[in-house]
Amino acid sequence: MTLFKVGHVYRRFTLASGKKVTLRVLRWEDLDGLLMFINSLVNEKQGDKKSTLYTGFDRKVTREEEVEWLAQTLVAIEGESVINMVADINGKIIANGDVTRGRYKDTHHHGHIGLTMISKYRGQGIGRRMIETLVRESRRAGLRTLDAEFLADNETARRAYERAGFKQAGIIPHKVFRNGRYFDGLIMAREL
Repeated sequence: MTLFKVGHVYRRFTLASGKKVTLRVLRWEDLDGLLMFINSLVNEKQGDKKSTLYTGFDRKVTREEEVEWLAQTLVAIEGESVINMVADINGKIIANGDVTRGRYKDTHHHGHIGLTMISKYRGQGIGRRMIETLVRESRRAGLRTLDAEFLADNETARRAYERAGFKQAGIIPHKVFRNGRYFDGLIMAREL
């Protein structure tokens, strides 16, 4: 039995602004929304020299690349090697998060969380709720430990993960080189 059905709604909540947020598993119909989402993050990173976005947003993604990514992700969700979640407001994807299960027999109990969000929605509790839901669903899927990695300068992410029970596990000095400057990577982890 598949735990995480495509399109499954995890939870709904309302922001202080009155906007309604839905946390759900992505679906094939999200292709164009995901393409707009990822390319808006590329624009943000390129336009803001102080961006705390991690890596992987170096150039705009083509529709063909997004089709390939979405197809692989949907297969991984069905195969229970990925727990996925998008946050949408009125059908517009504003965040994407997932937990990727360890590929090997020895690490199958461990997951890695990745989470990205459009800048104008950061700091409103959406990321915290996404992390809490991903932690709950990871436990439900039988995972025992989780880790997350992001830029050490990203205080918003650090606070959200701390509130979800994560503790600092390590620093990777100078992991990212951007705009003539090095940034440390921060690893946080927790048991479930």
